[in-house]
Amino acid sequence: MTLKTLGWLLVLLLAWFAGFFGMALALLAGAAWAFGWLAVVWGLFLLGVTLRRVPLRDVAWALGVGCGFGVMRWLDVPATDGSGAMQWLLLGADLLCLAFFVLIAPAVLAWIAGKWMPPPKPELPAEKPASPERLRRWGPRD
Repeated sequence: MTLKTLGWLLVLLLAWFAGFFGMALALLAGAAWAFGWLAVVWGLFLLGVTLRRVPLRDVAWALGVGCGFGVMRWLDVPATDGSGAMQWLLLGADLLCLAFFVLIAPAVLAWIAGKWMPPPKPELPAEKPASPERLRRWGPRD
């Protein structure tokens, strides 16, 4: 593992922590703050996909995963005094929440950004390779 890879993993981990703590604090402040924080994170993801900036997209994805863990933490608070069945139901809700924030929401956002993206720049014209017939007609002096 190179130093660059280790640094990139550290950046993604810090983005995860920022998403987690940001969502936890936003949920304490109220639902409007939580939706606003989620709009900022998903807007950053849309921007990264639309501009075709992979590092920005990856950091926004890590922020979104952190938000998912923040929502999971918020869901689990009332489950500490519940029965065993209630805890199993909340574990299932946690898994659904995690699947949503890790897989489903980024896929839907990337699909939406794909509709908004401008077409890719055309490649530079290149000379076509010579056909076998043309190669036969050319002599070594040509």
